[in-house]
Amino acid sequence: MKISLDWLGDFVTWDGTPDELAARLTQNGLNVEGVEEFVIEFPGVVVGRVETCERHPNADKLSLCTVFDGEQTRQVVCGAPNVRAGLHVLLARPGAVLPGGIKLKKSKIRGVESHGMICSAVELGIGEDSAGIMELEGDPAPGTTADELYGWRDTVLDIEVTPNRPDWLSHYGVAREIAAFSGALLDTPQLWSPPKAAGKKEEGSVEIADFADCPRYTAHVIHDIEPGPSPRWMRNRLLAVGARPINNVVDITNYVMFELGQPLHAFDFNKINGKVVSIRRAESGTNFPAITGGEYELGPDHLVIADAGGPIALAGVMGGTRTQVDDKTTDILLESAFFDPGLVRRTSRQLQLSSDSSYRFEREADWDMVMTAALRTCHLVQKLAAGKIESAGADRQNPDRKGQPQIQLRVSQVNRLLGTSLNAAEVINYLQSLGLQTAPLGQARDRNGGEATLVATIPGFRRDLVGEVDLIEEVARLHGFDNIETRADFRAGGAAKRKPGEILIRLLRDYLAGVGYHEIVTSSFMSRDDADRLALGEDDPRREVQSVLNPRHGGDAVLRTSLIPSMLRVVQRNINADSPLPLRFFQINRAFLPPADEPRECRREDEKLLPREPMIFQIALSGLEGVVHGDVPADLMALKGLIEALALETRLDLTLEPGGDQPYLTDGLAWRIRSGEKIVGDAGAVGRPVLRAFELDAATVMAEIDLTALDIDAATVRYVDFPRFPAVKRDLSLLLPAGTAWATVEQKVRDAGGPLLDSVELFDVYRGEGLADVRSALGIRLKFQSAKGSLKGKSVDKAISAITGALESDLGVTLRG
Repeated sequence: MKISLDWLGDFVTWDGTPDELAARLTQNGLNVEGVEEFVIEFPGVVVGRVETCERHPNADKLSLCTVFDGEQTRQVVCGAPNVRAGLHVLLARPGAVLPGGIKLKKSKIRGVESHGMICSAVELGIGEDSAGIMELEGDPAPGTTADELYGWRDTVLDIEVTPNRPDWLSHYGVAREIAAFSGALLDTPQLWSPPKAAGKKEEGSVEIADFADCPRYTAHVIHDIEPGPSPRWMRNRLLAVGARPINNVVDITNYVMFELGQPLHAFDFNKINGKVVSIRRAESGTNFPAITGGEYELGPDHLVIADAGGPIALAGVMGGTRTQVDDKTTDILLESAFFDPGLVRRTSRQLQLSSDSSYRFEREADWDMVMTAALRTCHLVQKLAAGKIESAGADRQNPDRKGQPQIQLRVSQVNRLLGTSLNAAEVINYLQSLGLQTAPLGQARDRNGGEATLVATIPGFRRDLVGEVDLIEEVARLHGFDNIETRADFRAGGAAKRKPGEILIRLLRDYLAGVGYHEIVTSSFMSRDDADRLALGEDDPRREVQSVLNPRHGGDAVLRTSLIPSMLRVVQRNINADSPLPLRFFQINRAFLPPADEPRECRREDEKLLPREPMIFQIALSGLEGVVHGDVPADLMALKGLIEALALETRLDLTLEPGGDQPYLTDGLAWRIRSGEKIVGDAGAVGRPVLRAFELDAATVMAEIDLTALDIDAATVRYVDFPRFPAVKRDLSLLLPAGTAWATVEQKVRDAGGPLLDSVELFDVYRGEGLADVRSALGIRLKFQSAKGSLKGKSVDKAISAITGALESDLGVTLRG
C-alpha cells in the first residue's frame, strides 16, 4: 500500500522527517518497505505566448508559429488545430525532457526548422485531452516554468499490509495509527449530510436476494453531474499512489477508496433498466463484459449487481461496460456495500480477475465505513462535479446482524504480562486512541487502579481483535516496547528450546540460501488432474486425495498429496517470465496423505480419519545444460553433489543408491535416498512426459526427502586430533563390467580397505576407444593414513591387495593394464 504524506496531512500532523515516521510505523507493526520521492516536473517547459500563426508553406495541416518564451521569440511548427495567435501555451524548448525520458531537439519539419514544441496535456502527462494543445487560462507570464503551474512533489511510504489489518489499506487508517502513538489530533474527512429539505423517498430500488452474500448495500442517486477532468491536486495524489486518473466521477470513487479503505462504484443511472438494482447470484452461462475489456462467463458461484437487463457489475470485483460512466453521463447511482469476503475471493480467483476493490473486499469491509465512504463521495461529487442530491438514499442491512463485539480487559493482566505498572486511565487512553470505545466496570473506587476491569467495544475496522491478549498487545504497541523496563520482580517466560526438527529446517534453509537456492512457498492445494500429470499408478496412495468442504481461497479444493506439481508450476512460471537459467528452488512444507494403516494415538476417535502430514523437503534445479564425465548430465551430478553436501552439513545419514520406482522420474537417471535402513526419499531427472504435462521445456532434476522419516535426534560428536603423520595416496584404474554402479564399487572399496583407508575419491571416468562398448574405466584415488605413525609400503600394499581382490571376486572389477 502506497501512502502519500501530503494526503496524510489532511488527517494528522507529523513534525518529524519521513524516515523517522517510517521507523516509528515499522516499530508499531506497519512494516515500511521503502520511502520514495514522487516528483512531477517538466525540465525545459515554460509558458509561451503565440505571437503569429500562419499556414506551413509545405503542409496544409501544419502551422508555422512564432512563440515568445520570456527570453526570445522562437519559430515553432505545430500540428494542433486549435493553435492561434494570442494564445498562452506550454512550450518545450530544445533540450527539454518530456515524460517517458524523451529529450527534445531542434528539428526540421517539412523543410522548416522548429525550435521547440507546443505541448498538449497528454504529451506532458497531466491530462487525457490529446485533441489539441493546452490553452492556458489567466494569461500567465511568458517564461513561467511549467513546474510552477503543474509541478508536484510528495513523499510516498510503501507499507506492507498483513491480511489481518485491512484498516491499513487507507490513508485514514494509517493516520489513525500515527495519531494514536504521537498524541496528535485526528481530523475527520468532510461528509455530505442530507439537508432538511431533502426528500425521504428513495430514488430507484435496491433488492438483496441473500443477506449472507451482501449484508449491507447503500445507493445514492446524484443528478446533473458535469463529467470532466479532476482537479490537479486529486490527480497528483492518485498518481502518487499508483492510480491512473480518468475523470472526476471515477477519480472521486477511487480517491475515497484510497482515503478511507472502502471500495465504491458509480453506475450511469440512466442506463439502468427499470431503475432497480438487485444483488443476486448469476445464472449459469451468463455473459458479463467487464470495463477492463474482457468477457467472462458467470454462474451461481458468482455474485452480481443486476438490473432488468442482466448483470451490470461483478460484486466487489469489477463494473460492467453497459452502465459505465462516460463524458455524456448526467446522473449516477453510487454504490457502497459490504460483500461476503470469501465469495469475492473465490470469484476473483476463479475468473483470474482482480482489482483494488477485490483486494480490499477479500479482507472484509468495515461495516460502519460503508455509509461514511458513501457520504464522503457524495460531498466530493457535489463539490467537484456539480452534482445535486435530492434524496437521502437507500441503505439495506441484514436485520439479523449482531452488534459490535465486546472484550473485557483486566488491567492487572496487562501489567502481569508486560511487566508494567499501568493504571486503568492509561490503558483506556491507549485503546481509545485506536478508536476502541473503552469503559471501566465494577465499583467506582476500583475504576482507576491497577485492579480495574475494562470493557472495550471492537469497531468494524479491527476484526483482528478477538480476545484479551489482543488488547494487551495493542497496549504494548502504544506504550512502546522500549519503554517497558526490566524489573527485578518480573519473571518473563524463558525462550522455548528449539526442537531438533526446527533446528534441521533452519540449517537446510541457511545452507541452501548460501549456495544460491531460493525458497518458495506454495499452496497446500492441488488440482485433481495432477496425479495423472505425474503418471501415478492407479493404486498409488497419492491418488487418494481429500477435499476441503468450504475452501476460502477460491481455487482447488483438494489437499495436495505431493509437492511436485507446485514446484513444477513455479519453475514454469519463472521460465515464462524469462528468469535467468538455471533456476534453483527449494521448499519445505507438508503433504497430506491417506491415514496410515498402523494404529496411532489420538485424543478423539475421529482424528484417526485425518490425513498424515509428513514434512517434505524438496529441491529443484532446472535449465542447467551440459554433461560431465563423458555423458552424465551436469544437472544430475549437481543434484547428487548437493545432497551429499547437505548430509555433511547437517550430519544426517543420507546415501544415494541407484534405482527407484517413482513414475515421474526418468529410468536410469534416478536414485533412492536412504537413511540407515529406511528409504526416505527419491532424486533424479523429471521425465519428459511429466515436463510436457506441466508445459515445461527445460530439463529439470528434483529431490524429495521425508523429514518426518529421518532420525534427527542429536548425536554425540567426538573430537579427533588431526593426524600428525603423512598420508599415502595410491591411484587405481579399474575396469567395470556393464551395469556396475560406482556407489557399489565405492562401498566395496571401503569395506575391504581396513582401518588405514581414510578416503576414496573418483577422479576420472572413461568410455570409448580401447574398451568394449559394455565396459567403462574408472580412475580412483585412495588415501591411507594412521594416527600412530608413518605408514610402511607393505601395509599399504596389503590393503590395496585386499581391495583389488574383493573387487574382482565379488564384482568382477579388474585392474586396467
